[in-house]
Amino acid sequence: MVFKFTNSDISSIENILGNVASCIDNSWTWKLKSSETNQTLVFTIYNSAKISSENEGVLISIQTQFGYFELHDCNAYLIFEPDEIIFINSQKDKLSSLVIGKSATCSLFSNIDRGILNTDFSELDPSVLLAAMQLSITETILA
Repeated sequence: MVFKFTNSDISSIENILGNVASCIDNSWTWKLKSSETNQTLVFTIYNSAKISSENEGVLISIQTQFGYFELHDCNAYLIFEPDEIIFINSQKDKLSSLVIGKSATCSLFSNIDRGILNTDFSELDPSVLLAAMQLSITETILA
């Protein structure tokens, strides 16, 4: 089954962000700005993007003052209360994600070995600890 965002999903995301999306065709765009830092972020969910010559999938694009990020073939998402959404591309052995926060924050984790998510954190190399901690909560929806 191919993952697609529903109107209910979009409403849930809008509720967390406190911001209503602009909708064009089968895509939704949000503009976020932090009043504390003046940091801005624009992100779009494309529900039917041509992600390869043979496949369509969900594409998440994010533009910040610091760069442009894309997550191709998003196949799950998780609302992380109180103010973040984790967009996920989960494969058999690897996991990638974009984490977006209500205050215009954005984090990218790419090609993470799924094995580290279930490892005792005290046994992990410190350089992979943040990814393991941040993404271990996604295991509940990725079983």
